[in-house]
Amino acid sequence: MIEINDVSFSYDQTNGMQQLKNIKLNIERGEVVCLAGASGCGKSTLIRLLNGIVPNFFQGNISGMIKVDNKSLFDQSISDISRLYGSVFQNPRTQFFCLNTTSELAFEAENIGMPPTQIIERINQSAERFDLEHLLNRSVFELSGGEQQLIACASVYVTGHRCIILDEPSSNLDIMALKKLKQMLKLWKSEGNTIIIAEHRLHYLLDIADTFVIMDQGHITDKLTNESFKQLTTDDLHQFGLRSTTIEQLQFKSLKNQSQGTLNIEQFQFKYPGQKDLALNIAPIKLNFGTVTAIVGDNGAGKSTFSRCLTGLERKMKAQITIDNQLLRSKDLSQMVFQVFQDVNNQLFTESIEAELRLSNTAITEGQIIKRLRELGISEHIERHPLSLSGGEMQRLAIASALESNRKILIFDEPSSGLDGNNMRKLSVLLNELAQAGHMILVITHDFEFVADCADDIVTMDRGQIIESYVNKRQNIDRLERYFTI
Repeated sequence: MIEINDVSFSYDQTNGMQQLKNIKLNIERGEVVCLAGASGCGKSTLIRLLNGIVPNFFQGNISGMIKVDNKSLFDQSISDISRLYGSVFQNPRTQFFCLNTTSELAFEAENIGMPPTQIIERINQSAERFDLEHLLNRSVFELSGGEQQLIACASVYVTGHRCIILDEPSSNLDIMALKKLKQMLKLWKSEGNTIIIAEHRLHYLLDIADTFVIMDQGHITDKLTNESFKQLTTDDLHQFGLRSTTIEQLQFKSLKNQSQGTLNIEQFQFKYPGQKDLALNIAPIKLNFGTVTAIVGDNGAGKSTFSRCLTGLERKMKAQITIDNQLLRSKDLSQMVFQVFQDVNNQLFTESIEAELRLSNTAITEGQIIKRLRELGISEHIERHPLSLSGGEMQRLAIASALESNRKILIFDEPSSGLDGNNMRKLSVLLNELAQAGHMILVITHDFEFVADCADDIVTMDRGQIIESYVNKRQNIDRLERYFTI
């Protein structure tokens, strides 16, 4: 169906540096292909070439040929290409055209000329099959990142496209949303559709993907069948820059950080204006400086609300918070806290990477900027505009800004989303170095591998309450499995 023959590509703004080099790949009708590899290996660029975003929106130099059903892709308009594929982007907001979810589900189907009665039937069918009825007729801005991604996937199902291209669709999903995504992919596959998916989180694809294509620095280095990929050891995966694919492969943190002081939280309550019920009702808990604490739980458990209260973004919080028996005012606490949010697009403000770091630390030197960016693997992009970076690279830039703020309490909301295995492990090392320097590191995450590798302690939230707190170690793996097994 799809023939990629000797394709090379470089973006205009990269001074001829090639993002794709001599790519050769054939994809059969009905095949499910996973593109995997370290951040910056070329996965997203290849996806953009296939769905026409390159070169129609991102210009550059292309050589080689891509054929779909024996027709050159490069000779077709973006309108024609949109009829060939359904696309799901890493950040669903970048593909939304409507304010209302039901209108969004109908939008692409309307544009390809599907009859209105069929559109309504397909919307109802997708909502029922994927349990999305509660998301219909809602503002897209009311939805969580995971819910927005499910709407983006469902809109592709409504169109009935026989080829679906997805760019890291799981990066912002909790375990429940990931189960729904997996359900969608299995249904698409059972209907004989072709699926091309670029991913870092590979564990949920083990019983779906037929082929795993490994990329590195713009090249395809390996093409493995499903069975061959399952035979890879943990060391093999790490060598490719990939993540663990099973709970059993997890490498748990061996050396635990020691507490360097305690933040005591008591009588912690919060409710949204106009609501009768408490959104948060936290039992007394102690959070340690000098350690990394992972906060886990399903979407809607209250994790992000809890973090917004600590940062001072929610003013109606009631709590008694002390350090060394000294009572903290809300203002005192908020001045100690810096948070990196899940959607970092809204947290990058300047025209350059260098200026972004200077917002957090006006005294930072050129050498310190290079050192910090090198620690996070983005020093080679220092000349680029922050919003031109990939999702994982923007995440690391926001993390760099947090590190330069020198606040005592650093909160990270899904910091490993969009990160490959190597960069996830680098981030784990960096956060633990900060903890050892006396910072309190709080990590809100759905990433089981990151929890195992990085955290000293794990706090589980459900329905606005902390229901358990325990030490991160292999003996507690059954507790992790409850929240990370699909």
